[in-house]
Amino acid sequence: MLPITEDERRFNVSGGEWVLLQAGRRHFGYDDLGPDTWFYWVCFGQDIEGSGSALPRGRRTGRLARPDRIRVLFEHMLEDQQTGILSTLSARNYLQLMLSEILLEPAGVEDQSAGTQLARRAASFIAEHLSEPDLATARIAGALACNPDYLGRTFRDAFNETPTDHIHRLRIDRACTLFRTSTWSVEQVATDVGFSDVRYFRRIFRRGVGLSPGQFQRLRPSAGRREPQAVDRPSGFRRR
Repeated sequence: MLPITEDERRFNVSGGEWVLLQAGRRHFGYDDLGPDTWFYWVCFGQDIEGSGSALPRGRRTGRLARPDRIRVLFEHMLEDQQTGILSTLSARNYLQLMLSEILLEPAGVEDQSAGTQLARRAASFIAEHLSEPDLATARIAGALACNPDYLGRTFRDAFNETPTDHIHRLRIDRACTLFRTSTWSVEQVATDVGFSDVRYFRRIFRRGVGLSPGQFQRLRPSAGRREPQAVDRPSGFRRR
């Protein structure tokens, strides 16, 4: 959970949610971040607001209909920024796509079957506990008071992948982001994203990306790497 304050108003932003803050106001965290809390943020000028973009009217927070989609947009924008090819036009286009994702309404609970609701609850649990090494289908099922086999079937029906594959995909995506934005070693990244066995991490990474972690790191220009932190630019990544 991201505990952030704008002037006197507090926001509690949980996994899969967004918050829209206003420039020129005082912003600060009112509580400590948990060790597994990480988030993306983007700053944009008022010229964007006057350029025809459909900003949410009267809404300051909400839940994303497609969290994975907006995460990919952020990662692609960061990659373009770090390689020096992010133009003003492409940055505005990225922002428009992000705002479009914010405006999408998640499917209503009443429109979801019991299995789909369970799968979405499992996906939320995974997002909240992604970096914990013991995260597995059995633990998720126990937390949600359901049968592991039933959870596996409903999850596959809802997301076209098993809970384990979903966990691996999110962890590898997060590892790729850390490799792009930091100088961390393979061992540090593996531990941070939830793998207690570095050899297993290497195997899963190669299976998902098609390259070893070391090969992936060498694709990045050394000048573009840095410790994960806030970036004082139109877009940035921060991890705490």
